[in-house]
Amino acid sequence: MFSTQSTTKGERAVCIAHEVNQPLTAILTNAETALRWLTRDPANLDEVKRAIERIIGNSLRAADVVRGVRDLARKSPPVPNNLDINDLIRGLLNLVSLDLRHHRIAVEVDLAENLEPIRGDRYQLERVVANLVANGIEAMSMVQDRQRKLRIITQLDKNGDVLVAVGDSGTGLDPALIDRIFDPLFTTKREGMGLGLWICRSIVAAHGGRLWATPDLPYGSIFQFVIPKTVEPNSVGSSRCRRTMRTNRQIEGLFRGAPF
Repeated sequence: MFSTQSTTKGERAVCIAHEVNQPLTAILTNAETALRWLTRDPANLDEVKRAIERIIGNSLRAADVVRGVRDLARKSPPVPNNLDINDLIRGLLNLVSLDLRHHRIAVEVDLAENLEPIRGDRYQLERVVANLVANGIEAMSMVQDRQRKLRIITQLDKNGDVLVAVGDSGTGLDPALIDRIFDPLFTTKREGMGLGLWICRSIVAAHGGRLWATPDLPYGSIFQFVIPKTVEPNSVGSSRCRRTMRTNRQIEGLFRGAPF
């Protein structure tokens, strides 16, 4: 679940609370939604069915958190599998669709069709995408003067590796703090734990990749990560990944080419 072995028991407990909070909140929201559809006259059973399906999906996400904690206690290494990153993104968006509608957020998805399966831990990479999406939702929660829009892009970079970008039209990033937002326990949120982005970067690094953030002008932010398809987990910090980070700045232009 976490790539570092230096976390204290207290930090691990906070990490567990942070990770399990999102699926549990989604379970509660979908359960309340299902009850509302059931009490309508007539009841909308199709919506009830969809809400229950999301409850099941988020229950599995919570179970994955517990499984990750168990593996951490046993010091079990992650077991990589072939996975379709586009399929992972579609499934995650379905699970959080109610939250997106509740916050009146439009979603634009541009998933490259030429992506081959990558080697990775599905649960861990899903946590990365889920955290970035949740951060985008929160960043747009107070926006009133423009459309709230979340955009997710996948593409092959110049090295043939898989790059994922998540952009929002929210409040943006403070350039003075951009180097600190991935530090453990650093947060600018009133009720934040300062662990979400740290966990994301640790997971991506454990897959041999890099995660970085840039402000999007005139507002919003873009988070990007790259997963080298030929690199096994725990191959951290390769120079190839650093080159990929620099050469994929062009994806910022894709976001700005379709203004929020």
